[in-house]
Amino acid sequence: MKIIWGLMVALCLSPAACAPAISTGLQHQGGAKVNFADLAAHPEKYQGQVVILGGEVMQVEPSGPGSLMEVNQFDLDDRLYPAAAGLTGRDAKSGGTFLIQSGDYLSPAKYQPGSRITVAGEVAGRRSGLLLLKGREIHFWEGPRWEKWYYPVPREWYNYDPNLEYWFTPPYFSPWYPGRTR
Repeated sequence: MKIIWGLMVALCLSPAACAPAISTGLQHQGGAKVNFADLAAHPEKYQGQVVILGGEVMQVEPSGPGSLMEVNQFDLDDRLYPAAAGLTGRDAKSGGTFLIQSGDYLSPAKYQPGSRITVAGEVAGRRSGLLLLKGREIHFWEGPRWEKWYYPVPREWYNYDPNLEYWFTPPYFSPWYPGRTR
């Protein structure tokens, strides 16, 4: 009997795990994929069109009843996941920066700098010289990834030199292995 209940729970949860990042209705409204360079250069040409973009959050700030989010754009893979540098094994290059105007409040605690998102939104023109989208659906993938949780000193302080990495980064002793040092 336990096996039957386990299978029923698994069957109920499996469609939720396969749900797309952006609803299929918005994906169909988006139509053909638009090159980000063209979109950022001529947003008036795509005014009102639904586009799907993704990238890393740079900052979120309240704006009236909603929020304004600044995003560093990266290309999307077939799952609509932003292929940021270091994640796919290839060096992903940013296409630039764009803004998302959301009618909902987006918490800066959740959307921290470095978090990965995918957004479907209408092209609304420019704001402060950047492409502006009116966000219709935002999918939060994951929070920021940290290289090593114990780095008190940023790697750029010692020019990413691997010879100096152990000199600048603790722990010089390990609390998990008493009596052991590096």
